[in-house]
Amino acid sequence: MTNSHDSQEAAHLEKLRSQISTDIEDMQQKETSLREYEQRLRLLVEHAHNSRPPQTANQFYSNSNPTSASVDAEWEKYRRAHALLEAARRGLCDDRLAVKDREEKLQLREEEVARREAWVAMREQELEALTQSRAVEQPVVVAPKPKTSFTAAPFLAARNLLMRNSGSTPPNPHS
Repeated sequence: MTNSHDSQEAAHLEKLRSQISTDIEDMQQKETSLREYEQRLRLLVEHAHNSRPPQTANQFYSNSNPTSASVDAEWEKYRRAHALLEAARRGLCDDRLAVKDREEKLQLREEEVARREAWVAMREQELEALTQSRAVEQPVVVAPKPKTSFTAAPFLAARNLLMRNSGSTPPNPHS
């Protein structure tokens, strides 16, 4: 049971590790993209200061000259997006930890229930064996013959006498 639990936990940790590494790679790609974008913006600003703005039909560039304020605004957008992403990632991590904790509690509860079921089954077998041994030990009890009353004794004696003379055995009046 411990081996399977350890292997499950190792698999879970490997899955988390791969997800985190994927998230890190995505963040690095975004960071690289933003750095490239910043570099292009800086080049455009530098070029705008040195000469007139280029006449390009590229839809990603604005027609106005980027200023330090616009670059700062873009960086602020990036920081907000990054903060939101980090908050979502922390929430996801918290959710994963909560699910893991719940799974561990369920596993412990399952083990406890299995242990109780085993104990109940063992106890039932013990009780069954005990009742069987008591049934074997108890001898068959034969009910004693009831005593005849003083008033019925003369009649029984007469009947016994008559039956003996006729050669048959008398029937038991109490059966």
